[in-house]
Amino acid sequence: MIVDSSTVEADVTLAADVCVVGSGAGGSVVAAELVAGGKSVVVLEEGHYWTSEDFTQREEEMYPRLYRERGTKPTADYTVLVSQGRALGGSTRASFCLCFRTPRQILAHWAERFGLSDLAHEDLFPYFTRVEERLAVQDMGPAELNANNRVLKRGAERLGFRGRFLRHNRTDCLGCGYCAIGCAYDRKNDALTTYLAAASTGGARIVPDVHVEKVRHERGRVLGVTGRLAGTRTGKSYALRVEAPTVVLAAGALESPMLWFRSDLPDRQRLAGRSLHLHPYLVVAGVFDEPIAAWQGIPHSYLVDEFLNLDKSVEGGYLAMAASALPIATAALLPGLGRDHRRLMNRYARTAAIAFFLHDRTRGQIQADSRGQAMIEYRLNDDDKRDAMSAMRRGCELLFAAGAKSVVLPYNDLVELHRRPEIQVVEERGILANDPLFLSFHPQGTLPMGKEPKRSLLDSFGAAHGVTGLYVADASVFPTSVAVPPQISVMALATRTAERILRAS
Repeated sequence: MIVDSSTVEADVTLAADVCVVGSGAGGSVVAAELVAGGKSVVVLEEGHYWTSEDFTQREEEMYPRLYRERGTKPTADYTVLVSQGRALGGSTRASFCLCFRTPRQILAHWAERFGLSDLAHEDLFPYFTRVEERLAVQDMGPAELNANNRVLKRGAERLGFRGRFLRHNRTDCLGCGYCAIGCAYDRKNDALTTYLAAASTGGARIVPDVHVEKVRHERGRVLGVTGRLAGTRTGKSYALRVEAPTVVLAAGALESPMLWFRSDLPDRQRLAGRSLHLHPYLVVAGVFDEPIAAWQGIPHSYLVDEFLNLDKSVEGGYLAMAASALPIATAALLPGLGRDHRRLMNRYARTAAIAFFLHDRTRGQIQADSRGQAMIEYRLNDDDKRDAMSAMRRGCELLFAAGAKSVVLPYNDLVELHRRPEIQVVEERGILANDPLFLSFHPQGTLPMGKEPKRSLLDSFGAAHGVTGLYVADASVFPTSVAVPPQISVMALATRTAERILRAS
């Protein structure tokens, strides 16, 4: 049952076996698995319950509806703009449906360095399979290549770079291209239409429009949560109290640590909020003679993984995927001012773009600002700067090889190249704070797992060291960058966490 907050006109108290905070990739899975196992569950979500009927395909309406802070949250020095979903179903509602299993080399590294020996690829294989079947994950192919992805594939093949088709959790996609602002046709198999639907049918009470303030705990044991319920009949916010002996934090790698702070949960080693990885990406654009119309069709269907060699090193490297944005977002992100900016927008229909996702070694942190809101401290280290510069050079090479007449780099002022030798400008300019601009969809690592309590906050099942009944089931739990888009990793680990909760009861 999804609770309609507009019917509420007084304080509310609920009781359940488990309270799940957050309804995205992690929280939805935990809720559905626990309900199937016979547990009573309450799911709390800060965002609103939007359905496909509310998805207007208008950017100025949908970014505020589906994203935290109406679209993006900048790091303290504005180097990276971070986008996070804030709606029932979390970031999966605005996702691009990218499905990657956790690389086996990353899991082996976690086992060796952090003692997570029970998270080997063979151990997680059945969980990957289970999640992918639930989401109807399937391979993309030539039929799913739009012109933008064909540019990436053509450039990679001409240069001999390794590439492959991606896997997605979408069914009978119409190719409308509005993935980033919600699917009006319900063709994404996202958290709301799969796991949350099953949880609701099974009896879970799902409450949107709730700001969770604290996890209640006493003498090392969880008691429940408290918060405020908005969007009520009277227009006032009312207190919400959930009594539950088990609480699962699944609010994402930015908000789960903030809840940890507000709740005064134990953290003797001051690990909460640290070890933040953003999996940041930058975009290199190419202008072509022929129409590209990058906004049409499936945004990401092809991947170049030539530059992520995890067999050689589990640190560093980057992935390349086609990038596209709708007009408002494009205008906000393109460099230059005045006539330069107008000229770039006039060529919007003939512009292709490539996004380079860094497997970042940089460790940032989350802390509270003067208003009690999450503040992101994150500055690329020298190794990641070198990877970013390499990515920009490769982007130029790929686009010129595919036939681009000019290439635009993501610096604040317009840097447009017309010949391959001009690529050397990347070395001359380097990487500075807020120049070039980086984006992020995949923050992770702020409440890390590990065998040793002195080096981690959680065990390999997401159970908190030293707090009975407290679990975490989102991308916070990764001890390092996971190197790939994290949706399937989060869901597979969340399935294990739900199994552990059922066994512990």
